[in-house]
Amino acid sequence: MDWNSATLLALAIFGFVALCVMLAISLLRQLPELFEAWHKAKGSWRGASKPPTSNASMNTDSDSGSGSGSGSDQ
Repeated sequence: MDWNSATLLALAIFGFVALCVMLAISLLRQLPELFEAWHKAKGSWRGASKPPTSNASMNTDSDSGSGSGSGSDQ
């Protein structure tokens, strides 16, 4: 192996290592957003499995209470 081949091999190895490090850093920076999106998606799937009548009955119970709220000023 001559010096030209050794130099090209060293540059290729360092370039590959640098690429892998930058990829790992960018992935680690995006992990919190990824976990938050996964949590929201999981919550949406759990919320969608409930019947829609339970949400409507909760809204009517809270609106017919003491009369306080955003609509009482009118």
